[in-house]
Amino acid sequence: MSQSAFFTQHDLPVFEYLSTDSKRRLDLWFADGNSPFRQKKLLEFFKAIDWISPEDACDDRPLQKLEPGLRSQLNREIEDYRMSRAVKRVENAEKREQYRLRIFEYFRIKMPAADKALLESLRDYELDLTGRDVNWRHYFTLDSFRKIDAFIQATPGERQELFARFRKDVETYQRNYEKIHQAQAGRGCEHEFTFDDWCDMMGDESPRGGRKKRQETAAGPASNPVLLAFQTLELSWGASPDLVKKQFRRLTLSHHPDLAGGSEEKMKAIVAAYQEIQRYLQVSACV
Repeated sequence: MSQSAFFTQHDLPVFEYLSTDSKRRLDLWFADGNSPFRQKKLLEFFKAIDWISPEDACDDRPLQKLEPGLRSQLNREIEDYRMSRAVKRVENAEKREQYRLRIFEYFRIKMPAADKALLESLRDYELDLTGRDVNWRHYFTLDSFRKIDAFIQATPGERQELFARFRKDVETYQRNYEKIHQAQAGRGCEHEFTFDDWCDMMGDESPRGGRKKRQETAAGPASNPVLLAFQTLELSWGASPDLVKKQFRRLTLSHHPDLAGGSEEKMKAIVAAYQEIQRYLQVSACV
């Protein structure tokens, strides 16, 4: 294998942060054409950089076998890459916050005063019955320009149908209040049950009859992406952040596509689920 051929054959973002000298020396050390096992371990290590810390990437860390000078050089370059990712995460968070503020301003300007009063009265209706606004947030979280426009432009018939479903769900929720919280306590949940969680728990007893019926409503997605993320990581709802991280590490090492029995699709699903839960935890911490 020619020098740096390993890095041209595989496209990983971290490789852009490795110097030409590091790539050349790694080729000589690991990516020898007569050592496919070394190539596999090297690729596995760099893929893991995006998912977990280098220290936890694998038990047999390839960089530990390098001479100290090269190891220090690579660690600096990897740290540069991780710092760059951290900066991008902050920038993305700032963009999301700016978008949220634009939505808020759009709502303030575009939403008629009568509609604002109506939404407030519906929220008060649920709070008076249950002391919570779980259903209201499910139906009326207008967090995009499209949702705001759709609510404003809805016909009287569409609105009446939506309001009737909402009131019925609130009343059913109120009647099953104790059952919901007993189930929540039994699962050791650390986070508030959502309306979707309740429908999943109630099944056909829920006013919308489970997932299939939820798909037919215009109120929102057919399932809770955070709940599905917990299920993908084989965790119960509300698992602690530490347990989520440990389970993520275990699954990535079990399903890595470069390992026997691994799956690239499964790996992508695991990473996507972990990122979804992390976003949820960050938002929950700010509420």
